[in-house]
Amino acid sequence: MPTGLKNLKFRCTGCREPLLPLTDADLRRLVRRTGDSLERMVKWVDRNGIDMDDEPEGFVMLRQGKRVMVLRHARRKCIYLGPDDRCTVYTSRPMGCRVFPLDAEFTRDGTLRRLSVMPSVECPYELDGHNGLDAVRAVTDRYNRENDAFHARVADWNRGQRARKRAGKAAGTARQFLVFLGLLEPTKH
Repeated sequence: MPTGLKNLKFRCTGCREPLLPLTDADLRRLVRRTGDSLERMVKWVDRNGIDMDDEPEGFVMLRQGKRVMVLRHARRKCIYLGPDDRCTVYTSRPMGCRVFPLDAEFTRDGTLRRLSVMPSVECPYELDGHNGLDAVRAVTDRYNRENDAFHARVADWNRGQRARKRAGKAAGTARQFLVFLGLLEPTKH
């Protein structure tokens, strides 16, 4: 019997989400929706700025050290939260926002194994909502696919950076990583 079915009643009461790691797919959606520059959206944090010890594959090797790409905050909240603490880019929000704060685990055949609410310092959620198990499964599957694809690209980049270091060269910059992902055009000299 799966645990946590009561959590399907989760209802958001206004977001104060923690730092949110981003993928290239997240950035493409946000750029299409907002037209904002990547510099406006992205902040790079080191392992002291985010708790991702259980996800080392999300760290990108850059010239200044290992960093994670996160959605920028202003005044201690996401730049895309409105004055009412509701998302202004809801239909294009990152996958991490779509699954947050539900943490679901499914078996290979799609059966729910566990469903919990991620521990969060400031999440005064209610348990009077209506989330369908099929919708949770679908968003969890999409989140996992996008993260797996991004982590594979990060692994490719990091292999290249280790080779650069062995050759006595400096690791690439954040801009070069975004070019590598196809999110920015290479600089012309």
